[in-house]
Amino acid sequence: MRGAATDATTAQLLESARAGKRDALETLLARHEPQVYRFSLRMCGNPEDAREVLQETLVTAFKGIRDFRGEAELSTWPYQVARSFCIKVRRRRVGGACMEGIPGRPGGQGVADASEAGPDARAHAREVGTVLKAALATLPDHYREVILLKDVEGLSAEEVAEVVGENVPGVKSRLHRARLELRRLLSAVLDAEAPAGAP
Repeated sequence: MRGAATDATTAQLLESARAGKRDALETLLARHEPQVYRFSLRMCGNPEDAREVLQETLVTAFKGIRDFRGEAELSTWPYQVARSFCIKVRRRRVGGACMEGIPGRPGGQGVADASEAGPDARAHAREVGTVLKAALATLPDHYREVILLKDVEGLSAEEVAEVVGENVPGVKSRLHRARLELRRLLSAVLDAEAPAGAP
């Protein structure tokens, strides 16, 4: 039974979960758990907070599964719920550091995986990852969330708009400003780390 649920499409799992089949719901939630945790970790502070947000998100999804209308909504709804809980966590922990890690996007965007490269390439990838992490942590929340959703999680502009409750042109404009600000922050960090007298 569980194997059949694991092989089912998201739409099939959703239909079964809405009909009250617990295995289908568990499989459905398990498919979204890594993305929700990754987003929560980057948005709301640290592993402890991210685990709390993940738990709250899964409980909310468990209780509200009958409200889902279809697969497209399911692709964004966990992010909406996690974002809401992240905002609450960050209000409790004003001024807390945000970024614990910034692994590359599974699709390949983000910091490259240098696990099979030589020592110099691995060291360079770690340095780039550290600089990127520091720059992202410095971004205001409203910029960081659109970069994470679009450039790291790979959502479309339409999906990002649904998550953050804004129209698509507004999201694209915010994303453009966020990327410019990230580029500025990266340049500032790199310039500060450059050796004196370097060209």
